[in-house]
Amino acid sequence: MARTSFKSATVALSAALAGAALLFTAAPASAANPPYDGCPAWALCVYQHEGGTGSKAVITPPPAGGNGSIVRLYQVHFLNGDLADNQVSSWINNSQCSIKFWDDPTGELHPSDLDYTPTWSWGAKADYGNGSSKYYANDRISSLQFWCP
Repeated sequence: MARTSFKSATVALSAALAGAALLFTAAPASAANPPYDGCPAWALCVYQHEGGTGSKAVITPPPAGGNGSIVRLYQVHFLNGDLADNQVSSWINNSQCSIKFWDDPTGELHPSDLDYTPTWSWGAKADYGNGSSKYYANDRISSLQFWCP
């Protein structure tokens, strides 16, 4: 029984020393991800801040042939838990779909078109930060409509 206790203590000490070594040799954590980071294929990623920074929400478009599908951003959350509705400052489209970006606060049939990306434009981006020609769209997008060939 004494041998088992000694072995357990040795294993625990080794694990603690290895953990301490990792703690003191780890590189400093990055404060932010690179711009437009981590958006998978066949997805639209919307970002909370300009330039593809801040928390993101990954929105999966309908399959090919899915036309007219509408996504209301009051049902979408950024990875940090915040609602995406009226909080989008930039986006990247990694799908083949065209997308209309709307200011549609009440879900009416006549939304205001804020932006558009055509089909077959993988990697298309928009930034609504200060200095952008589309600054008027910053934090106003509340609905998306997909057209997927």
